[in-house]
Amino acid sequence: MEKRFQVKRFLFETTAGDKVCQFMLTDRLLPMLAPNQYIEMKSINKLGTGKNYAYKLCVYFNFLHEKHYTNYDAATNKQVLDFVDCLVYGDKENLRIVNPQESLCYSTLSGYVTAITDFYRWLDQTYGSEMVFYEGERRCRPQSYLYGQIYTYQYKYLINRMLPDVKESREYIKWYTDEEKALLCAGFHTLRDEAVFRLTLEGFRIDEVLSMRLGNYQAMDRLIQPSRSKRRQTASSGHENKLRTVRICEETAKTLNDYLFTERPSAENEGGIISDWLFLNLRGKSVGRPLAYHNYRKILRNCAAHCGISSANVRTHSGRSTKVMEVLEQNALHPEQEKSDIQIKALFGWSQIDSIQPYMNYNSEIMANAAYKRHSKKDGGGND
Repeated sequence: MEKRFQVKRFLFETTAGDKVCQFMLTDRLLPMLAPNQYIEMKSINKLGTGKNYAYKLCVYFNFLHEKHYTNYDAATNKQVLDFVDCLVYGDKENLRIVNPQESLCYSTLSGYVTAITDFYRWLDQTYGSEMVFYEGERRCRPQSYLYGQIYTYQYKYLINRMLPDVKESREYIKWYTDEEKALLCAGFHTLRDEAVFRLTLEGFRIDEVLSMRLGNYQAMDRLIQPSRSKRRQTASSGHENKLRTVRICEETAKTLNDYLFTERPSAENEGGIISDWLFLNLRGKSVGRPLAYHNYRKILRNCAAHCGISSANVRTHSGRSTKVMEVLEQNALHPEQEKSDIQIKALFGWSQIDSIQPYMNYNSEIMANAAYKRHSKKDGGGND
């Protein structure tokens, strides 16, 4: 019997005449509006990510339809719990348990939880809920409680109690040393790749770097800004860009300028495409088109391996972490030039200074020595 909800692959034609493949959720073979908007958002950097989320949501939607006779937009927290419980233990209602040899692994089960909660969080932020709740004579909760009760719940305890995550955590390089930065910058085969890497060292997320356009860069003043942040499109051509502007160092600007005057024009001419994107593919079938995240990540890992750095331990976000620690250590070494919280938030695009916490290296000797000296002065102690 054919399932009501299915994932289908659609082929679209862009305004430039290119063919673009998209995976979409269908309800009785008709595309669904809101879920496909979400899947498209997840596909921005990598088509496979959107495909993965589409298939997980498809399984969940069919479960709701077959077991609870309801749709995703009317689902309750209890029904989501039933779904996770079914993934872990099997169909208890029909006395069908999961074969231990066929049970899903921890990461796959966690992936379902992530897909569902992230979808409802996006749904809440994008559409909200029209649900109105009543409590006696008093009307209450006219906000998006329906979706909120789902995405704020900690479902992973169901998985943890049966399948503890025994997989070893990967030891990423979170902060580059000066030697590692120099090795990587010298190890890239193109100016483009070095320029992208150097921009992450200026504190930009990789998605922000790849979103940059020619109009976002003021070469004379060394000022640059992204056109989207955290995968959310916020500025398109002809519209005001409200994202942060950062002044980059001379070395980064020189590498970027050299790329713009040599490699980029050649790629644009070969591809025959007039593009406003800053970073383009330099060769191959997609020459002249925007550089994609998965392509750059592969380039970065290959460069690391070439430099004698473990490619498995390299990630695209480490440049941003490195910049955070450089700013904090500079503040510690030169308190007279210390950047304020407002300046730090502006530099990294944060709305709250607490966002700095995940980027901090609590084992920094510079920070430890600076803290010791500050306390020594307060206590009246001398210098060592």
